[in-house]
Amino acid sequence: MNRQEAAEALALLRKVVGQARDDTTLQNWGVIWMLHAVTNGAGFALTSVLMWQGYETPWPYALLWSAILPVNILSIFFLKSRTAGARTFIETQIWVIWLTFIATVILTGLLNHVSGFRVFTLGPILAVLSAFAFSMMGGVMGRRWFWVAGLFALGSVSMAAWPRWQFIILAGLWSGCQFTAGILLHTAKLRRVRSEPEHPRLV
Repeated sequence: MNRQEAAEALALLRKVVGQARDDTTLQNWGVIWMLHAVTNGAGFALTSVLMWQGYETPWPYALLWSAILPVNILSIFFLKSRTAGARTFIETQIWVIWLTFIATVILTGLLNHVSGFRVFTLGPILAVLSAFAFSMMGGVMGRRWFWVAGLFALGSVSMAAWPRWQFIILAGLWSGCQFTAGILLHTAKLRRVRSEPEHPRLV
């Protein structure tokens, strides 16, 4: 391979990598995140209502989220089934990050119950786990996600300071951050589609 061919190969690689980094916009993650902002925000608000009603056992909360999580996951498959293309490396990382987050939250809730801690002790930990997940997004998809991680980190402190309102705070963080991110991603997708309608895209 001569220098010219190497330069062309490098340029093509940069283009592919750059397009892969925008995979969330190309694969309709913006719309998905706007929907999940509503479901997750409502879920945490209802979690707070259950806590205010005095439910101490984990089963009402497990029942609530057993209804929300399938809706979230099924919505991903439904919305993404209308887009063509194979799953990219970036998209695989998104699945790994958030499936790991869900599993960690479930395990944390189980450990919280087995250890004898009350439900109100769990909220700030969930915010810390959320901050960690968004930090991983920042490492994969760009520094702007570190700002979201920082908001959840600050939120965890406020949740610990005002435990009665902790899940309302978490609901506000999730709905606000996720809906805003969804709008930005979807807008970026529409802008990209308008600017390059004639070129095949990596999706």
